Amino acid sequence: MLINTKRLQEKMDDEDLDGLVATTLGNVFYFTGIVRDGLQLFPYEHQSYAVITRDRPTEPYFVASSGLANQAWMGYDSIQEVIPYGNFYRPGPFVDTKLSKDEEWLRVIAQEVKSEATPGDALVTALKKSNLADKHVGLDDINLKAGVLDSLREKLPHAKFSPASKLLRCIRKVKTPVEIDRLRKAAQITENAIIATLGIVREGVTEYELAREFERSIVSQGARAEFTLIRIGRNGIAGEVDPGLTPLHRGETIWFDVGCYHEGYYADIARIASLGEPSSRASSVYHAMLVGEQHAIDNTKAGMTGEEVFQLTMAAARAAGLPHYERHHVGHGIGTELYEDVLIAPGVKDVIDEGTVVNIETPYYEFGLGALHVEDPFVVHADGNELLTSLSRDLHIIE
Repeated sequence: MLINTKRLQEKMDDEDLDGLVATTLGNVFYFTGIVRDGLQLFPYEHQSYAVITRDRPTEPYFVASSGLANQAWMGYDSIQEVIPYGNFYRPGPFVDTKLSKDEEWLRVIAQEVKSEATPGDALVTALKKSNLADKHVGLDDINLKAGVLDSLREKLPHAKFSPASKLLRCIRKVKTPVEIDRLRKAAQITENAIIATLGIVREGVTEYELAREFERSIVSQGARAEFTLIRIGRNGIAGEVDPGLTPLHRGETIWFDVGCYHEGYYADIARIASLGEPSSRASSVYHAMLVGEQHAIDNTKAGMTGEEVFQLTMAAARAAGLPHYERHHVGHGIGTELYEDVLIAPGVKDVIDEGTVVNIETPYYEFGLGALHVEDPFVVHADGNELLTSLSRDLHIIE
């Protein structure tokens, strides 16, 4: 199970909450196991909710449009009920055919279960079925559409509603072993794709060709390429631009800042390669970046703030040969969302807990040079931190 039940119940007790309503893609997935929900496909129009209670957190009610109620096929067997809204038509069968268990399940939802008029009405029904109509409920307010809260207060006047998006991020900050396995797998898929891409490196290969090979490898492993930032040489200064037709020449670096999405979890990894020996400047800068990253992996402890980890990482990189190094952050939590708590940045007082997965990175951008960057996820443990990647973090020199 993905859910950190013990932490969830402790945090709900701290806030005196009887139930929670998830509204974002990551939070709905966390409670239901449903990966490709309408929140991803139709972010402006669609609404989905997962409703859980403090005492039965692994048995959610799932609210979705009638057309996407079938998404629950991908979710947990412990989903108590799907509560649809709106209209979608699935007639039949019109011939003497025995339906499969899944088909019959969907037929019942399509033809026998009452579909509520609006998402808000369906949410009211879910709260009533969860016995939360007169209880204290935390709402994932960051993605709650306009008017829904007013409707809840009108139709459930005895319930108390409180914002809970920050609480949900706090709960998900500590990963379960199943979550860590999924993060490790997503990282492994991404590393395999980097290796495949390095395999086609030659003089004249373009950024576009490298990016397509990376994405081909990701898809062939059953994942989705989420971002493919591959730039050659000086192009790295504008890294967040689609790979173009710039050809590779000997001595130039290749910047990878790449990731994928697999079984609900993200990977975000950076590596540097070069065709032949890179410049002495590129080598020395990359050395400093690697020292900074390694220092963070070795020295991050539970109880540290994001700001403290930022400072120790920056100090190590500066001392290793780049005294003018500046950054706005050097990492972030990662999980069902690409950026989760804790952000590794100045002023961040949020505390890293044992079991937090930190995606540590030391990116450096310089005009005339490009980008030098290394990035990896690691788990914070009391007896030593665990790196979730295995691909060498040295500068890859391809002869």
